[in-house]
Amino acid sequence: MIAAEKKHEGSCLCGAVKFKVAGELGEMMNCHCTHCRKSHGAAFATYIEVPWSRFEFVKGKDHLTTFKTDSSTKRSFCKTCGSIVVCFADSDKTNLEISASVLDTPTDLKPAYDIYVRSKASWYDITGNRPQYKTNKGA
Repeated sequence: MIAAEKKHEGSCLCGAVKFKVAGELGEMMNCHCTHCRKSHGAAFATYIEVPWSRFEFVKGKDHLTTFKTDSSTKRSFCKTCGSIVVCFADSDKTNLEISASVLDTPTDLKPAYDIYVRSKASWYDITGNRPQYKTNKGA
């Protein structure tokens, strides 16, 4: 018997946008950059890296609006409820990041590292022993 391929699903708060990811999810990370903090209205944003080749919008792709930051990062969010669904850069044709908060399928993933900690909220203390990077991982 052939094992079924893992499938992960997610949606925005109002359900207008839905997606699926075939196969395993990539690494999970916390981003503390100013753009992520402000767009998520939180101390940081948690993302999961996923190959574009295994990601598919099931419903509502046309219901997304995309905001491009001055650093050329793009965040696509639902026009109705404002949920940030994906984050990506045109320069990376291989991977995108899905907001962990819109994942509907349970996962055992935990954040592997924190990035852009130089911009973290002054009122938030990062806890745990995860690697921390002042800018991006490897930079």
